[in-house]
Amino acid sequence: MPRGAGAPSAPAAQYALVKLTPEKLGAHLAKTLAPIYVVAGEEPLLMEESLDAIRRAGRAQDYVEREIFDVEGSFDWSRVVEACGSMSLFASRKLVELRMPKGPNPGRGAKTNDAGDAEKGGKANKSSIDGAKLLIEIAKRPPTDVLLIVSAGKLDYRQQKAGWYLALESAGASVYARPINPDRWLDWVEARMRGAGLKPTADAVLELGDRAEGNALAAKQDIDKLVLLYPDSEISVEAVRDAVADSSRYDAFGLGERMLGGDAEGVAHAVMRLREEGLDVLAVLGPVVWIMRQWSRAQSIFARNGNAARACSEARLPSSLVSSFLKALPRTRHTQIYGWLRQAALIDQLAKSTGGKEQAWEELLTLALAAAGRRVVKPMVR
Repeated sequence: MPRGAGAPSAPAAQYALVKLTPEKLGAHLAKTLAPIYVVAGEEPLLMEESLDAIRRAGRAQDYVEREIFDVEGSFDWSRVVEACGSMSLFASRKLVELRMPKGPNPGRGAKTNDAGDAEKGGKANKSSIDGAKLLIEIAKRPPTDVLLIVSAGKLDYRQQKAGWYLALESAGASVYARPINPDRWLDWVEARMRGAGLKPTADAVLELGDRAEGNALAAKQDIDKLVLLYPDSEISVEAVRDAVADSSRYDAFGLGERMLGGDAEGVAHAVMRLREEGLDVLAVLGPVVWIMRQWSRAQSIFARNGNAARACSEARLPSSLVSSFLKALPRTRHTQIYGWLRQAALIDQLAKSTGGKEQAWEELLTLALAAAGRRVVKPMVR
């Protein structure tokens, strides 16, 4: 049990079974700060915004130092015991964040009695500590001057009844981010626009909602762009079309994501659109090479451990790209990516040569299709 437990910053009973939605979290944080929060759900944007809100509230109450643990594979739970028991080096209060996309015991060899624990077949944990049981113990006596944030992914009804989840929820509060109901989608878009200071017409809300197609993150990005262009202004449907016209275009990072996802048709369309828009081929090549370098690093780790999720975590890939990398790693080899990077260097030389830009675009298309898994027999220009 962590040192310092037994003197909680607030009685656990005060927060018994506080179930919050992302929309209600702000009002809750304005009144109080629980010692423990468990955040889970199916809508990444709302989850991340909820986590950010809790972190901000923590910083406002002097929880300055932050320790983050990714609970994957054979995670050593003794590190959490130490983090919760040791005093902060830089402040009197500390934030401890546990990221548990696969639950508290992803690497245990057999089920425990707690619902939501790992299935049979995993490697044994580095420590003998049962993660689910430890979380229950921490919830019974939250450590002094530690704000504990536990984040998970999608949890079904049974998993939300697991002992560790109920214990954390009872000792603090839970936030579950459910998908935005299609029937509420336009209302959600309008509320976000007005919350950002915009004054949209009904047609503008409909236009932006249709463009985002239920993607909350895409809608947020479009709204952010409108705020920059039309702060505190009335937003017409024409303004939406002008400002977010490129939301349906394929930017350079979007091209990289399609390569990772094996979408050869999307790759071909993306290159065509980027070329038609008059972008410099080098402006497109740069982000593509950046993605390939991340790909190479993760592929090297995947070759050693055979676990795509763990490879993404160890390679510290951006969370927005992890789902795409999970598709890419099992179908590619490190030698392939190394070859593509060599091709990219040749494209760079070609683009900088006199009259070579058009040919550079053709070679970029060949490279992108190969990375997407399309067999290309066209030889590389040297």
